[in-house]
Amino acid sequence: MVDIHSHIIPFVDDGSKSMSESINLLIDAIKQGTTDIICTPHYRKRMFEKTKTEIIDNFNSLKAEVEKYGLKINLYLGQEIYCKSMNELDEYLQSDNFIVMNYQNNKSSKFLLLEFSVNNDTDISEIAYTTCIRGYVPIIAHVERYSYISLDDIKEIKQNALIQVNASSIVGAEGRSNKKRAMDYIVNGVVDFVSSDVHENKKNYLKKAYGIVKNKFGGDLAKYLFEINASKIIY
Repeated sequence: MVDIHSHIIPFVDDGSKSMSESINLLIDAIKQGTTDIICTPHYRKRMFEKTKTEIIDNFNSLKAEVEKYGLKINLYLGQEIYCKSMNELDEYLQSDNFIVMNYQNNKSSKFLLLEFSVNNDTDISEIAYTTCIRGYVPIIAHVERYSYISLDDIKEIKQNALIQVNASSIVGAEGRSNKKRAMDYIVNGVVDFVSSDVHENKKNYLKKAYGIVKNKFGGDLAKYLFEINASKIIY
C-alpha cells in the first residue's frame, strides 16, 4: 500500500516525539502492508510553524535511521497545510517554507495536501478552484470530518481537487458519523485515497480498512484507493 498522509517525522508537529517512536510507527506501517509512505507534518499558523529546513533535516535523519535498521519502506516528503482562508494559503504559498507532496530538491509534484476546520464552515470548493488556478492540485485531507459539507459539495470540490479519507474513519475509530460519511463517499465514487493519518497517539488502521473496503466493494477498488492512485504522486 501507498500511504500519502502520515505524521511520522520526529520533533516537527504533534505526530512523533522521538526518533525511536518514529521507527516504531514505521515498523507498524510495514506490518500494515505499507511499502511507500509520504510524511506530511502539519503546517498551521501560530501552532505548527517549523521551517522547511528544519523539516527536511529531521526527515533526512529519519531516512538515515530507516537505512540503518534496514526497514523495507520508502519515505517521501510532503506537508499537511491547514487552510483557514485563501488569503492565508496564498500568503503561505508565497513563502519559502511550503512543501508540496513528494518534495524533492530538483523535481517536485504540484500536489498539495490541504486540511480545513472541522467546525467552521469553509468554502472548500472555492479554495480548491483558486488553488488550481495557482497551478497546484489540491488533495482534501480527511474530508469525512467536515460535517458542514454534503455529498453534492464534494462532487463540486472534485472538479478541482482530489479527495482523501482516513482509514480510522472506515473502521469506526473516529465515530459513527465519520464512518458513515466515509463509506457513503466511497459508495458514491468520490474518494481518491485512503490513508492512515497516523500519529504517535493515533493508530494505523490501513490493513483493517483495506479488508473492509475489499470485502464490501471488491479488490479492484481497494487496490485503487490504497495503492494505485497514490502511486501517481510518487512515481
